Order: sequence, then structure tokens, then C-alpha cells
Amino acid sequence: MLIRSTIAVALLLLSPISAKGAATPEEVHADLTRAVASEAEAQSKYVDWTDKKLEMSDEIRDMKAMDDWLGFQNKKYAKYIERQKVVIAELERRKEEAKRIRMELEPFLETVVDTLDGFVARDLQFLPEERQARIAFLHTSLDDYRLSLSEKLRRVFEALLVETEYGRNIATTTRELPIDGNPTRVSVFRLGRTALFYLAADGSAAGVWDKASSSWRPLSQEYARTLRRARDMAERKRAVELLDLPIGAAQ
Repeated sequence: MLIRSTIAVALLLLSPISAKGAATPEEVHADLTRAVASEAEAQSKYVDWTDKKLEMSDEIRDMKAMDDWLGFQNKKYAKYIERQKVVIAELERRKEEAKRIRMELEPFLETVVDTLDGFVARDLQFLPEERQARIAFLHTSLDDYRLSLSEKLRRVFEALLVETEYGRNIATTTRELPIDGNPTRVSVFRLGRTALFYLAADGSAAGVWDKASSSWRPLSQEYARTLRRARDMAERKRAVELLDLPIGAAQ
């Protein structure tokens, strides 16, 4: 730009003189002043234009970067939306499945409790009050509209778990039984769900529950000694050992 300005000024210096010849120094000075002002104005406009060009170039670059970013985001969000559609569809499916299970579960729980009630009635006669109270509690729970289905399910499962544990362990309880027509305090030994025995407190009598007749059948004194050892094992007073008891014969 400096070279262009110098050339312009030189031309201005030479052309008026050569064209007019008789121009006064004042006129030449005025022409030079206008030429310099015009050149300065052009230079200023050129600088402004250059600045605007750079500014617009920056804006175009930023807009292009933003356009690329928005394109990327659109693709990402399109994938997110597709995935969310899959998730929503799966949730809808689970909702319908839960609805179907709920419609089937409550009648099923009623059936389970009725079955458990019959099973307890036919089972060995141990802890009769406790077990019947549990069954009654389950019936009351299932008839309680304020209880959630999950709570009803939990209570039924808990009762089933307790009943299952009876078949895996041994236990002794003390109760009164009519022996030879006399109320007698006895220890009742339960061998899982396999057999139920009684032993009088003084060891004078022993017996086994006969499932077929639903009654107690007396055993010989030989079994009374064995039952004392069984009772001690159940109460963790002696180590576990093999015992000879009339399990099959009594039932």
C-alpha cells in the first residue's frame, strides 16, 4: 500500500505540471492535499474492509464448526431416541407382564395357603397351636385389602420357609399327653418330618406317633434309652450319633 501511495503522489506531482504548465504553486499544493486525503480515505476503507473480512471469516468458521457440532449432536440424539424407544417398549412389556402376574398371583397365594393348611393337618402332630396360628394369620393377611400384594407374598413365603425348615432339623418340646389314661408330662422328640416320639419325664414310658391311626403307640423300654440319647442330641448335650428308632414300623 505504501508503494501505491508513493506512485500516486508522484503522478499527481507530474501530471498537473505537464498538463497545465502554468499552474500556480498553491493550486499544485491543493491538488496534492486532495490526492493525499483521497488516498488516506481509501486506505482507511481498505483497512476497515480487511477487518470486516477477517471478522466475517471468523464468523463463517465458527458457524461451520457449530454446524458440524449440531450435525454430530443430531446423530447422537437420534441414537438416544432410538434407544429410549427400545427401553420404553421393554418397560411397557414388563408393565403388562407385572399386571398379568398380579392377576394370577393373588388367587395362586390363596391356593398355596389352602394347600399348606391341608398339609399341616395331615402332617405329624407337632407344634399344632403354633402352626395353626400361622395358617390363620396367612388367611387373615390374604383377606386384608390394605396389604400390598408384595407383603402378602412375603408372608406366604416366610411361612413356607418355616415349614420347610421343620423337615430339616430335630427338636424337642415338653407337653402333657394322656398315657394309660393319666395326664403325663413328656418330652416330645421330632425327627424332622420323619417321626415323632415321646418320652416320659422319668423315662418310664416312651411311644411313637402312628400316622395311620393318628394316635400315640407305646414303645418298649429299649427305645426309651435310645430316645434319651436322641433328646440329648437335640438339646446339644451330646455328640450326634446313629440311633436305632422304629421309624418305618410306626407309620
